[in-house]
Amino acid sequence: MGKQNKPDKTTAKIGLFSSVTILISVVVGIGIFFKNKSILNNNNGDGWCVLLSWIIAAVITLTTALAFAEIISSDKKHDGSGLAGWAYKICGHKIGRFVLIVMPLFFFMFKMVNTSFFAGEAVLLIFNKPKLVNNTLQMSIQQDAYIIVLVAYAIMVCFIAVNAFSTRAAKGISWVATMCKFIPLILIGVLGITFGILDGFSNSFFHATTSVAPINVTASSNTSASAALGIFASLPALLFTFDSFLTVGNSAVSMEKPDKQVPKAILIGIPIVAGLYLLVTVGQLLTGQRDVYAFFKYVTERCGGNDNAETIVNIVLGCIIMISLFGSVNAMTMGAVRSIQAGVNSGNIMGANLFKKWGKGKPLRAGCLFGFIVASAICGIMAIPTIILNSDSAYDGVSNLPTLFFFVVYATVVLFGLMNHYTHKIEVKRMLIYPVVAVISILGCSFAFTYNLFYEFLARCFTDGKNVNWGMFKGQSIQRPIAAAIVWAAFFIFMALPFINDFCISKIRSNHSQRLIWQ
Repeated sequence: MGKQNKPDKTTAKIGLFSSVTILISVVVGIGIFFKNKSILNNNNGDGWCVLLSWIIAAVITLTTALAFAEIISSDKKHDGSGLAGWAYKICGHKIGRFVLIVMPLFFFMFKMVNTSFFAGEAVLLIFNKPKLVNNTLQMSIQQDAYIIVLVAYAIMVCFIAVNAFSTRAAKGISWVATMCKFIPLILIGVLGITFGILDGFSNSFFHATTSVAPINVTASSNTSASAALGIFASLPALLFTFDSFLTVGNSAVSMEKPDKQVPKAILIGIPIVAGLYLLVTVGQLLTGQRDVYAFFKYVTERCGGNDNAETIVNIVLGCIIMISLFGSVNAMTMGAVRSIQAGVNSGNIMGANLFKKWGKGKPLRAGCLFGFIVASAICGIMAIPTIILNSDSAYDGVSNLPTLFFFVVYATVVLFGLMNHYTHKIEVKRMLIYPVVAVISILGCSFAFTYNLFYEFLARCFTDGKNVNWGMFKGQSIQRPIAAAIVWAAFFIFMALPFINDFCISKIRSNHSQRLIWQ
């Protein structure tokens, strides 16, 4: 194994406040702005079930954060930063090395590419107006898909360049983006509660008589069973909205006191995000609105605004969503280039020696260059179906896969942490409640992984003939067997990537010092 990466002394340090803003920026993306539409469908428009779904998802996320807080507290030296380093400490060489390789080359690369694509869509949304389709307000992009691809690629390149040349600028973008995220989301909560009270909660989803869209899960004649089914069907999607909070650990190389700062940032940031999500959800439920565009249309009309006022509000909202996604791209890029830089410095990823020479004496330049090349290749591959289909379905379908596959990684690391809690193999600062939070975390993460991979994209291929609706603003339905083939192919790549990486190292470097994954 290579040497432990030391904090970079030539660049601006990331403090606790910046760490929290990075976490919030990377977690709070576009999902919360539109997620409740599908969650309401899952729960047949029952506001209480929707609220309970969010609370359960928040509890699972918070327990996972608490579980990792104990794991992070170990002062044992490790190879790699963030989750990879923690996995090395608690799980040992094989699992640690697996995470060390798939974290930068799979998780971060696909996350950075997909987030950039959605940011490109957010830019173009400013020039598109919402439309009423079957009495439902919908946002769609009229421009051809190749334009989205070009805009997204330009955004990604810009943020890689920012991180290559200025950590201070990257920190500043996180601060601005976080503030821009908070403004509309807090407004939804405050205005939703206010107008809900003024309307006497007549439009509230907490009323059984509220008009709802058809449920997209199998209904049951038993009300309790139907409610439970809706909640279980919603949990995986809601857990996706909390994902990536552990990526703040990959910025440790640029932090002042990473051992203390990372767990603090996680334990401060997650409750803030959870509170924000619940506030937004309550605001939407009390006013009977399914997404932010419908919500602000409702508010504008209640305030006596005309069509011009609605247009202005939509443009402002589009700009806020765009800036919010810029923050997500920036935060994801900060984690990505540092994760890759750790792999380059330690020589654990293929091509490390070449990129180490190119980036010699220039902090993070090797990670940025490596990330740029790999991300560009992924962009090129994903652009093919996107342009041919003139749809964002490919990007939307793939966007959740890194998160989905890493749920099993989170559960595995927490499970080893639970065993370590009793075996004392690795010295950590033990929490009395660790066994409880660990079990909740393991069950929650395992459920999200199993439900999606084995139920949604395996069992339902034989029991459900309905297509999968992939796509955010320019989507189309995909036949479930085709979608399942894409998901399982990606999972195979995910599992095989560490072995491919180490096979290349063994063949290219005759005198490599790394202990390979099969050794």
